[in-house]
Amino acid sequence: MRRFAIGLAVTVVSGALLARATDWSVTISVLKTAHPDLIALAVTCLVISLAAKAARWRLLLPDNAGITTPRLYRILHISFLLNNVLPARLGDVARVAMTSRQPGVRLGHVISSLLTERVTDSVTLLAGFVLVSPFLPVPESYRTWLHVAWFVAGGLLIGGVLATVFRRPAGRLTARFAAASRLPVHRRIRDEAKSFREGWRQLFSRRRGFGIWGWSWTAWAGAFAINYLLMRALDIDAPITVAVLLTCTTNLAMLIPSSPGYIGVFHAAATVSLLPFDVGASRALSFAILAHLVNVLPVSLLGAAFLLWGRESAGLSFRAIRQLAKEEPAGGATP
Repeated sequence: MRRFAIGLAVTVVSGALLARATDWSVTISVLKTAHPDLIALAVTCLVISLAAKAARWRLLLPDNAGITTPRLYRILHISFLLNNVLPARLGDVARVAMTSRQPGVRLGHVISSLLTERVTDSVTLLAGFVLVSPFLPVPESYRTWLHVAWFVAGGLLIGGVLATVFRRPAGRLTARFAAASRLPVHRRIRDEAKSFREGWRQLFSRRRGFGIWGWSWTAWAGAFAINYLLMRALDIDAPITVAVLLTCTTNLAMLIPSSPGYIGVFHAAATVSLLPFDVGASRALSFAILAHLVNVLPVSLLGAAFLLWGRESAGLSFRAIRQLAKEEPAGGATP
């Protein structure tokens, strides 16, 4: 409840600041001139991006799991829908619950796959920013902020390298702690810890690593294309490097507590990110509004369709979700 209150306050403050800094009549007039063909192409890129994320997610789960990529795609849409309409990112909780109840999938597999997904997303975005940052047409007055961003990116990169170097000793230490517990009551914990390690190893496996990273880059290339197409749809003349920057800043802003759907923080991050590139505040806000609608509305509509007409036996229906909310979390079937 406290997190929801903080998020609501952040949303209100962000909205108030944007309202004072922009001319809404100009913003609305710019939105009316948007090119529908480019918006449709951006929505297509969104669908491709989410399909790539579902394919990557399947590679992060065990081979013998009885779950297909299309089912994971439906779970993604349902979880995004719930995140967009419910507080405290409850869609992520539902995502774990729905997936861990699929045949051959344990709770440890799901959690490790989601953590690994976060790692690949962070590394991909970080690498994308590092690659394009030297080519950003940033005015001299904003160079200090760019240097700060490079410093933060360097620190994250060093942290990632250290985590990779020491992953084997950490894994052995975890295994010793798990083996040290011999009491029958801890059997479930040991099983989940084992499944967690199995899932985490997928990121570094030679057989799956190329596919995981390939789908990750495909997914985020689609996200970069969405922002570029939407800028063009509003006649914002900025290079693809700015679209990459927008993707990084808006995704970073979504880590900040906010109301469901990231209203306010997303718009503030997108608007502020465009200001250094000779884009007026009102036009920048029009991009933020359009980008938010494109990223939220199609995903939510598909999620609602999957939820309403999903199969209850697979845990992908509205009735099944309500039942999940009443029951305690399950660990999934044993492989």
